[in-house]
Amino acid sequence: MALAATAQDLADFLIGFVAVWSDSNPRPVEDAARFVRRAQELLDRAVIVEKVGGASWEDIGDTLEITRKSAHSRFRQAVEEWEEAVKRPVVVDEIYGLSGGMEARTYNRMPAGTSTPDETAAYLDRWALAHADGRDVGERPVSGGLARMSPLVEVMTLTDRSRALREEFLAPPPYLMAEIREREAVLWERIAAGQHPHRDAKRYAAEAREKAAAYRAQDAHAKSIAETQAPDQHASEHARRWPKEIYGPYRTFRPGHRSRLVRPLQRVDRH
Repeated sequence: MALAATAQDLADFLIGFVAVWSDSNPRPVEDAARFVRRAQELLDRAVIVEKVGGASWEDIGDTLEITRKSAHSRFRQAVEEWEEAVKRPVVVDEIYGLSGGMEARTYNRMPAGTSTPDETAAYLDRWALAHADGRDVGERPVSGGLARMSPLVEVMTLTDRSRALREEFLAPPPYLMAEIREREAVLWERIAAGQHPHRDAKRYAAEAREKAAAYRAQDAHAKSIAETQAPDQHASEHARRWPKEIYGPYRTFRPGHRSRLVRPLQRVDRH
């Protein structure tokens, strides 16, 4: 999906070079340099596709006529950033407490279009058919080649996301954990309704719903009192209602100071 979306965007970008003397392309060198940078993104995406498909660094090096070590050095960061993004797509920059209200700044590390795969695939299908120029590309040239994860496989990825949140925060924000549990419940319900249902799927779905509801209640509670209670009052009330749950930014936060419980995050390029 990321590779196809990048290729489509790059192809549209090149249209402006056809009429080289038109007013729409007053600085061809600058635009050509921009194209080269974006073409590098396409190559990065292609390498990621092959690595995910099981290719070795030696295989990729042979294709590019460079050594295995050079291929690894050149593309390792792109592959690692992709793997981290899949594990933890949405990242929280900072959380503000009593003095600044309830606010979480987030950004998505996934490539453009991949967060809405069905819509993006449908658009790319239409784009590819419109530019086929008589070639037989099939009725679904993009979506037809994409494999949807099974519910059980997606449940496993949610486990990785939950683990990544707990590694990032002393205590993860409730609304982020709620989103994971809600999706988990949907997936276990699908597994329970499938041809080969897991014997505990319904129970797992119910437990996930219950946990999601608890996280939503914590989040609503935090939002409702973040501007009205002093930190000590908040901590006492939170401990009374959820004695085993600690939501860091609202337990240790002093007015006028940012929470220090969010670990510094390494930014990645968000083209």
